Amino acid sequence: MAFSMTPLYQFVQETWVGTTLRNAKLAVTNLSANSQQAVAHGLPTTPIIVGLEPKSNSTFWEYQAADATNIYVGVGAASGTHAVDIYVTY
Repeated sequence: MAFSMTPLYQFVQETWVGTTLRNAKLAVTNLSANSQQAVAHGLPTTPIIVGLEPKSNSTFWEYQAADATNIYVGVGAASGTHAVDIYVTY
């Protein structure tokens, strides 16, 4: 089963030393247990900060730095599918 991702852009902008920063939330569901998944973020640039908030009983981690197209999420747990909210600053 493929996972699904819903972008929930917050459009909050802040300025830090002349740079405009934006924040977004990506709701990801149906992640397979004991796996590593590349989640396409659809952002116009590479995320600067990535935060993971578990929405199911599992462990989540970023197994590789995000790039211009994907955020790389590792999923623990023995079985089932899992969900995580991904918060990014870009």
